[in-house]
Amino acid sequence: MRRFLILTGLVLLFFTKGVYAQLLPNIDIIRVLEESDQFIASGQSQKALISLHKGLQFKNKTESDTILSHLYNNIAIVLARYNNFPAAMSCFHKAGEIKATYNYKKRGKRYISQFSYAVNYAKAEAESIINDDILELMIQAHINQPSLKPSEEIESEPIDPFSIVDAFLDNKVASHYAIMVLIKQPIAGQKKTNTGLGEVGHSFISLIKYNQDLSAVNKTFGFYPESGLLIPVNPLAPKAKSIIKDDSFHDWDQLLGKMVSKKQFEQILEYLDHNISNQYHLSNYNCSDFALTLAKIAEIDIQDTEGPWPLGRGDNPAYMGQSILGGKYINLETMNREGLFTCSNNLFTKKKQ
Repeated sequence: MRRFLILTGLVLLFFTKGVYAQLLPNIDIIRVLEESDQFIASGQSQKALISLHKGLQFKNKTESDTILSHLYNNIAIVLARYNNFPAAMSCFHKAGEIKATYNYKKRGKRYISQFSYAVNYAKAEAESIINDDILELMIQAHINQPSLKPSEEIESEPIDPFSIVDAFLDNKVASHYAIMVLIKQPIAGQKKTNTGLGEVGHSFISLIKYNQDLSAVNKTFGFYPESGLLIPVNPLAPKAKSIIKDDSFHDWDQLLGKMVSKKQFEQILEYLDHNISNQYHLSNYNCSDFALTLAKIAEIDIQDTEGPWPLGRGDNPAYMGQSILGGKYINLETMNREGLFTCSNNLFTKKKQ
């Protein structure tokens, strides 16, 4: 009996050590992911990146698809908040066909994010967009130089509208394409079409072409009424000539992105080539209408985007942003939210990094 107990104990000890050896790497990466979740929820982007950089060091020690997708999806969120849209979308794609749900619940003055995942990891395909060596260099650069994300928004400047299409004609073979819809609400997290002080928010677009040589072309831009008018656009004078501005450093509250097909991307470029100089109309074709039109070509449907303002109504950033925050959007190719990357910014009390 004694011999049996000793043998049983040795077997259990061996088994326990084996299980513990397998769990230990996961414990390390789970810990840093939990840290990054907390930093993401409170807007501490640099601290989140430091945790996620540690996570990259542990990733080869885990075989958990859920953990790997959690890691890359969190990196995507933080890099998006640094306005590094090509890297953000490539990390989202690297996370695989992930069903990630982010619910934001208000706790005091802050919105706390809650995460839910279902995963089908697709690493092999994702490696053709970005590899971990390049990703690690990007993350390290943001950690070492927090100023890569401006503390204050840089004012958007007018650009030649046709330079957008021209930029993607780079004579390089593409591997993937992506689009992002970005919304700056008048008041983050609220369905108010204006602040009462003339601030109405802004909706804009980011287009990305990934090349087989691992380079990328990214243009982030928005549709505006002509500036310097004697009488600015208003509900009584809603029309104006339009201009396109470079919104690469424009602040935003809600983001919705998708990897698109070559055909869809070419249709977007064709639309821009023929319609980018359309007349601006406050109620019928404003910055939100422009962004929604391009989203529709990409088979993205955002619902409940129209709302009222004094003496008028139409699609607007306040309602668009609130619809994305509330999950009122679908991928028309799947008729659900699969394949869509979304994250929020400015829904928390920002802390010093």
